[in-house]
Amino acid sequence: MLLEISSENEKVAVEIVSDAGRRKIRLGGTEILCDWIRLADGHYSLILDGTVLDAIVSVDTDACTVTSRAGTFSFRIRDPRRAAAGKKIEEGASGLQHVCAEMPGKIIRVTVHEGDTVVQDESLLVLEAMKMQNDIRAPKSGVVREIAATPGMAVNTGDFLLSIES
Repeated sequence: MLLEISSENEKVAVEIVSDAGRRKIRLGGTEILCDWIRLADGHYSLILDGTVLDAIVSVDTDACTVTSRAGTFSFRIRDPRRAAAGKKIEEGASGLQHVCAEMPGKIIRVTVHEGDTVVQDESLLVLEAMKMQNDIRAPKSGVVREIAATPGMAVNTGDFLLSIES
C-alpha cells in the first residue's frame, strides 16, 4: 500500500509491504521492519526495528494526529486508491465496460436492448438472488453493445451479463 504523508511543507512517500508474514515500511530508500496492533480507544502498540512504542492515533478523513512520549504530531495522509475510488465513473476511462454478476442468481428481466443508449445508474436488468430481486444498474453512461443475459438464465458470480461502451 502506497501512501503520501505530509506535515507542514514536507511530503514523504510511505509504502507498507508484507513479506513472508513480516511487515515493512519503506520511507524513500529506507526500509523499517514493523508490526502494530490496535488497542482500545485509538491506542496503538508499535514495534519499529525492535523498539516498542505506544501511541494514540486519531484519524479524521485524511488528517491524522499521533501522540506519543515524543510529543504530538499532525499529518495529512493521501491514499491514491481512495482518491481514485472517489472519482465518478463518468470521469474514468472511456471505452467498453463489462457488467458481470456480483452474486449467483437467476435473471428475471432485461430492461435494455443492444444499441440502447443508457445513462449512469439506469436499470439494466433484474437479478433474483436468495429470493430478493436486485436491480442491476448502469455503472456509466453509454451504448449497450452486447447482452448475454436472458430472462430465466441462471448465473454465477462473475458471469458476463452485458457490455456498455462510451
